[in-house]
Amino acid sequence: MYKVTITHPAIEDRAYACADGGDLRTLVYGVARAQGEPVTDDTDMIARVGRARYCADIDGTALLAIGQAAVRVEPARSTASTCEGHEDLYVGLGETAFCDGTCKPLPRFGRDALLDLADALDDADLDENFGCSGCGLQAGDMCAGCGRCNCDRHDTCQRPAPAMA
Repeated sequence: MYKVTITHPAIEDRAYACADGGDLRTLVYGVARAQGEPVTDDTDMIARVGRARYCADIDGTALLAIGQAAVRVEPARSTASTCEGHEDLYVGLGETAFCDGTCKPLPRFGRDALLDLADALDDADLDENFGCSGCGLQAGDMCAGCGRCNCDRHDTCQRPAPAMA
């Protein structure tokens, strides 16, 4: 079992649980695809994920760079380390962390998580390039009359006259 955190400069960190190497490969391939990175060299990708698993098992953490994203892999030996937001008030005062079953477990990375990640990266790219993530318009697609996106009404916009050819 692994706790995996996806870090990208444009979005908040996202944490997932991966049961084995197959889940981890699915996540890494998904992160690459969500960024539009081609996944063509399967042998290299499988070897990189295998090395990351080995490093995580031996050293306690591993980092994979996939495009602009970083994937941090940590072994999760108990349910406490695969919990999202689990805190034990007394850890550090002689107590050890444990899961009492009231916390929310980390989700697994599946198709819905892939689509959500791709949408978040696309929205962040639109916002960064002066587009609108709310309606999906790029900067060049804004209203010719007022320069606003489709989130606003355009009842009073003056449309430019069509060019005569």
